[in-house]
Amino acid sequence: MSRILPVNPGSPEEEAIRQAGEELNSGNIVALPTDTIYGLCTNALDKEAVEKLYETKGREDEKGAPVLIGCRSQLKGLAGDISPLAFSLMDSLWPSGLTLILPASPNLSPLLAEGGSSIAVRMPAQALCRVLAIRVGPFVATSANASGEPPLQSAQAIFSRFQNKVGLVLDGGTTENTMPSTVVDVRGEKPQLLREGMVDFDSVVQAWNNP
Repeated sequence: MSRILPVNPGSPEEEAIRQAGEELNSGNIVALPTDTIYGLCTNALDKEAVEKLYETKGREDEKGAPVLIGCRSQLKGLAGDISPLAFSLMDSLWPSGLTLILPASPNLSPLLAEGGSSIAVRMPAQALCRVLAIRVGPFVATSANASGEPPLQSAQAIFSRFQNKVGLVLDGGTTENTMPSTVVDVRGEKPQLLREGMVDFDSVVQAWNNP
């Protein structure tokens, strides 16, 4: 049965981390406030859990979903051949609201590897997501809504919409008009901006050109 638990996203309580970790490790879905908006989250390395998340959202299979990590070593199993310049960029700008498009690991769920070749990864600065990822490993975080519907901005709205499908909802207050992450493809010789957001692209270019 789904339940709501209060959490401080900037300084998460141990009980919230423990309960969320138990749900993720059990292959269940957790709703929580990310560094951008509320997200529906599940274990990124559990293919059945990822499938359940996509079914819950009614998300199209060809649309990949971002993965949040707590430390760079967690890229193993997610991403394939990462360039030295991309690693240097991570060292300069992570943790932050910068999502990087990387080559996907061949062992990754095809639902996360958009087009079978790439994966979106972010190391958030927000304490809740980063501590949770460090504790349980990388997790998928996609907007808390059914596909085609607007993102839900409160824990109660998420609970009402997904109460039979989400194991735990962490209530960190209401999210409104939150800026999205910046999305940059770093698989080529130069970074390509796909979406401007929390991190200015000029800082990405500067870090890339000055490793």
